[in-house]
Amino acid sequence: SGTSGQFLKFTGSTTLASTALSAGKVLQVQNQRLTSEFNTNQESFQDTGVTKNITPSASSSKILVLFGSGMNYTSSGTEMAMNCMRDSTQLNSVIINLDGTASTGGSAFMILDEPNTTSQITYKVQIKRNNGSGNVYMSVNNSLSTFTLMEIGA
Repeated sequence: SGTSGQFLKFTGSTTLASTALSAGKVLQVQNQRLTSEFNTNQESFQDTGVTKNITPSASSSKILVLFGSGMNYTSSGTEMAMNCMRDSTQLNSVIINLDGTASTGGSAFMILDEPNTTSQITYKVQIKRNNGSGNVYMSVNNSLSTFTLMEIGA
């Protein structure tokens, strides 16, 4: 038998066990809002100040990482690369190629990460000039960037 908020699951034998109903639930949300423009002309990834910590409540939890920002570059042919890191592990790298000179647009990414830990982890966003000669910008003209981490129960 179980209690309210639990369900019965098969344990691999002839007995059933009750467990908390947490699979697929959002267990916690961490959010950062950034309105300070960041720009660089470096060809190596630079920390942007977009960084957030989260401590998963179970090692089986997944972390949904969401990021969105206004982007810009100043010279035609300049590409930006954007990177998401979990501690020292690179999770993804995206190349953004806005068309034209002083072009402005937006970019976003979503990653479902499986860090397999209950220790605090740090996620951060980095950018670099990937190609061309101009500067690349995030939170252009002090527009809003958002960085959200959601722990999802497994």
